[in-house]
Amino acid sequence: MLQARLLGQYEIRIDGKPVVISSRPTQSLLAFLLLHPNRSHRRENLAGQFWPDSSESNARSNLRHELWRIRKALGPGTAARMESDDLVVTYHPQPGDQLDVDSFEACSDDETSTDALLLAVSAYGGDLLPGFYEEWVILERERLRAAYERKLGRLLDRLLAERRWNEVLEWGERWVASGGIPEPAYRALMLAHAGLGNLAGAATQYQRCVEALNRELGVEPSERTRKVFEQIRDGGVEIILSTLPAPT
Repeated sequence: MLQARLLGQYEIRIDGKPVVISSRPTQSLLAFLLLHPNRSHRRENLAGQFWPDSSESNARSNLRHELWRIRKALGPGTAARMESDDLVVTYHPQPGDQLDVDSFEACSDDETSTDALLLAVSAYGGDLLPGFYEEWVILERERLRAAYERKLGRLLDRLLAERRWNEVLEWGERWVASGGIPEPAYRALMLAHAGLGNLAGAATQYQRCVEALNRELGVEPSERTRKVFEQIRDGGVEIILSTLPAPT
């Protein structure tokens, strides 16, 4: 069984044992194949993508060498996973194999339970392939980061609607700690503190948001964030919560 973690780190295990891959090109090529399984990748496309500054013959030679390194690193089970000929390369996951990106993308934002959405968001251990700067990595990283923030926003709405205040506080703080200045996270934190009867805590979260936006971007909170704070201040928490998506 192969277990791969590409979100927030790079770790490959076979039957629980770490797979040591010291070459960065090998790591990158394997990650690409893991993220695009059961697809026939033409050799010339892979060679051109990973070695764009090399001649075609050198790029193809580099590809052959890195595929050999992958087979050597993955060991005896590689024959079933790696299919290749003179034209194409295909990676086939085997039963029981696990990829954290698959776990993260396993459920849609809306058509699932709150707890299933919680499990999916929990699988996001950080940005994809930190320290890798190839163009394909950057694009995929941005796509997954956007999906994470979308799912997390949906999760916080669900948790608020279900009055799961402590979990809102946990995931709101995680979102804030992950970078950027996510106003939806600050709004959720304000509502959770208010739901717990801690109006001073709600005010503190609003002030955190104000200061972060001013410090990092030189702007004020959005009208929506200001209105949430004003409604909390005026005792309108239940009105806000009633507008959230109904839990399923």
